Amino acid sequence: MEIKKSYITDESGTIKNVVIDLNTFRKIEDLILDQGLAKSMDEVQDDVEYDIEEAKILLKQHEG
Repeated sequence: MEIKKSYITDESGTIKNVVIDLNTFRKIEDLILDQGLAKSMDEVQDDVEYDIEEAKILLKQHEG
């Protein structure tokens, strides 16, 4: 993916900021969020799953 960008510099010409168009930003943001979601899903892949009734019972036992 080619990213068109503009630079904002200070008086001495040092780049301080990079500006990209909104659509490019949204694509990058979606990719980052998807990667985070995939990582989270991998982390809980082996976790035990409970249905709602089992979860309620376990919560009551934990609170009691």
